[in-house]
Amino acid sequence: MKYNYLKACLISFGFFIFLGACTKSNSGTSNNINAETSPFSAKIDNQAFPKAALEYTMVKYISSTKMLQVVGQPADRKETIILTLMPFSGKVLTAADWKPGTYDFDPVHVSNKEYLASAEYNKWNGNGYDQWFTSWDHVKNGKIIIESNTGTKIKGSFYFDAVLKKSDGTFNATSIRKITDGVFELDIK
Repeated sequence: MKYNYLKACLISFGFFIFLGACTKSNSGTSNNINAETSPFSAKIDNQAFPKAALEYTMVKYISSTKMLQVVGQPADRKETIILTLMPFSGKVLTAADWKPGTYDFDPVHVSNKEYLASAEYNKWNGNGYDQWFTSWDHVKNGKIIIESNTGTKIKGSFYFDAVLKKSDGTFNATSIRKITDGVFELDIK
């Protein structure tokens, strides 16, 4: 099925970008964002996501694919939230073309060649990262809401449910994470 292949490719692409964010060198300074005024925050199963670090928290616009990706990560890099928007029409030519609005994770938007909205949550388990992904077959809840976007700065909110992906590529439908109360206000790189 074309949708599953495309989704697998996008998930893999998102994870490679995540790995690139993880390997950036730390300048030795602590740029932890104040929890009260954090430009990126969320709850994972009703527990606060750790304070995001400025050097690992960003919005990237990839001009070759017109993809917009929001990455939130604390200084210890043991947890990560990645939000991805990928267009399928010629309406997105620059970062500013991701207009304010609600982008839900329903695959009908892929079928209609509009966009793909997806998200993931990763957590270090001591040996590697456990990864929870949005997967319409298992969870049907998720939205990225863009409130404002100047092309250089973006503000929005998000929530989603994600299912654990096992090492064999299948999903563990009994391990669902609920990510709620997500907000971001970040510069676009």
